[in-house]
Amino acid sequence: MKKQDIKTIMSQKKSGKPILGCFPLYPPVELFSSMDLFPIVLWHLKGSISTLLESDLHIQDYACGISRELVQFLLSDYGKMVDGIFSYNACDTLRNLPEILKRANCKRNHDIPMLRMHVPQVNRMHSNPNVYLADEIIQLIQDIENAFSVKFSSERFFQTTTYFAKMRELCKAAEKLVAEGQLSFCAFCEVILSGNFLPIEMQIDRLSSLISRHKTSVLSEKKIIISGIMPPPAPVLQAIEQSGMRVVANDIACLKRSYAYSPEPSDHPTTYYIDYFMNRFPCSTLLYQTDSRTNHLIQMIEQSDAIGVIFSGEKFCEYEYFEFPYFEKRVKDMGVRTMLLEFAVDDEIHLDAHVTRVEAFSEMLDQCK
Repeated sequence: MKKQDIKTIMSQKKSGKPILGCFPLYPPVELFSSMDLFPIVLWHLKGSISTLLESDLHIQDYACGISRELVQFLLSDYGKMVDGIFSYNACDTLRNLPEILKRANCKRNHDIPMLRMHVPQVNRMHSNPNVYLADEIIQLIQDIENAFSVKFSSERFFQTTTYFAKMRELCKAAEKLVAEGQLSFCAFCEVILSGNFLPIEMQIDRLSSLISRHKTSVLSEKKIIISGIMPPPAPVLQAIEQSGMRVVANDIACLKRSYAYSPEPSDHPTTYYIDYFMNRFPCSTLLYQTDSRTNHLIQMIEQSDAIGVIFSGEKFCEYEYFEFPYFEKRVKDMGVRTMLLEFAVDDEIHLDAHVTRVEAFSEMLDQCK
């Protein structure tokens, strides 16, 4: 999050929209936006965090940087601009944060609404959680209405889902230009990640502007895929592109996994979110999808003709690290080279070793062409 993002959030607050801080990555932002809230997805907060002193009072230092930065942000002065918090069940660390944040905010005289829903983590092939999930959505709507004195509108929900469908299509169009070598993957990441803190109309405008800036460039044959919860930091992404590698696809949670699937616009939130959670792109943070993760990654490699895969690991993210060894084995069996980069909460200022490894990996890929 950058200073400009903070200004955007504050301008929305001044316009009368309650600010709803959301985590983890896939909250029902369409619903919140349709009910005149301004949802911000509390991810990629490093730019607004200069210390973890407050977070360290509540979260162990062996938790992932995403959770520590999230808690620090919400318990800092920035957190005072948030009028409510929404969460759903994901990893063990994040699902236990609401109670911590609730108690800490009460002590700070900042007792704000805490909205929650439960996404059933059962295999959809063996059980049908649709009725339960529909009840969760209905209850969430009632909780929003009670907490913020707003009313749900089916017409407004249809309009909002139309906007979000357009935004995700623009994300995929920009991703295609990156794969073709006509857009920088680093610039692409910056625009996508900034969307977590922007109104949907501004997201659409920025993506349209990004796409209009594309240019024809010499295509590198060193095609790679990047996978992980977060993309590598900008200096590492720049090193990837400067060393002659081209990111032809990504399997990153806050990128591809977030925009790859969008349900058809609808005026029925229960139908919309049943579709969304059943058919969305697989993510390790949604346990019911883990069985299909491998096939999606293999298919992505085959369709893109990638010769290398970079796994971007968030230190202490147990969900991703359970899968990395298996993925690496499967990918190597295909003759595809792999590299695992691990990033800790304080690695932004210790990136030279990662840059050196990226350059070495690029030289290794020369042998594969």
